[in-house]
Amino acid sequence: FAFKARLLSSGINAEYGGRFRSSKTLEAGDAPLVSARLPAYQSLTEGKTYLWCACGASKTQPFCDGSHSSGSIKPVSFTAEKTKSRWLCMCKQTKTAPFCDATHLDVEVQTATEGKPLSTS
Repeated sequence: FAFKARLLSSGINAEYGGRFRSSKTLEAGDAPLVSARLPAYQSLTEGKTYLWCACGASKTQPFCDGSHSSGSIKPVSFTAEKTKSRWLCMCKQTKTAPFCDATHLDVEVQTATEGKPLSTS
């Protein structure tokens, strides 16, 4: 599984419901909010487990504060295997959650309104 291997080689173990996942596993009709158009460079501590906000509603971006409780998009739990800084996705459109994959460079994301889902038109 290439995604899993890439995460493990980067020193991060990302899990969702006990399985490796990407944002492609969101249910039909889910629309995460674009919390920012640029990623967040975060210092991560070896052995610490983090909850990355996948819905975009958290006030403590890029981490979850429980704001998703009324929606179907749930946070991504990940544990840092090494102490290092990483770029975490803030546009919530990454295919390598919780890490930035440069999707924020797409015109649709760059022209999006922060705090709103991407336009479906």
